[in-house]
Amino acid sequence: MSQRKPPGVSRETWVDRQVREAVERGAFDGLEASGKPLDDAVLGQSAGEWAVEWARREGADMTAALPPALALRREREELVEAVPGKPTEESVRAAGDLFNERLDAAYRRPQEVPPVALPFVDLERQLARWREAHPLGPAEPEAPLPGRVPAASRPWWARVGPRRRRGSR
Repeated sequence: MSQRKPPGVSRETWVDRQVREAVERGAFDGLEASGKPLDDAVLGQSAGEWAVEWARREGADMTAALPPALALRREREELVEAVPGKPTEESVRAAGDLFNERLDAAYRRPQEVPPVALPFVDLERQLARWREAHPLGPAEPEAPLPGRVPAASRPWWARVGPRRRRGSR
């Protein structure tokens, strides 16, 4: 239905004509529920209830429909649960850093309802959990990157992540 409604024709008349022409072309032939009345349970649902029911039936991921604060909360829970199953410390660190960056960006945006009220992922605690799940004996401590102070010896505000000054991009 890519045609526009012609001027001077009532909307109802135009829509009725479009439906009648589609029926004549056979566009509705062979539909699964053809000729059957609509289910009373479906007619009584709101649009939101119908969308949730459809998502359950189709196995769709509704994370994108969540408010940002709830989506971040869910993501944080999934991240913490997945730490022992990660293959390397670097993958744990990368996932934690990525989440902390997104959480930092969420805190910088104007707050929505419900507001974001989550702690950052404590990478040292998560790495300790990962090491407990992957005991390989005494591992050599990671050498810090040149010119970088190890995270444990930095103050908490320096571990939060990079900050931008106003006006710089």
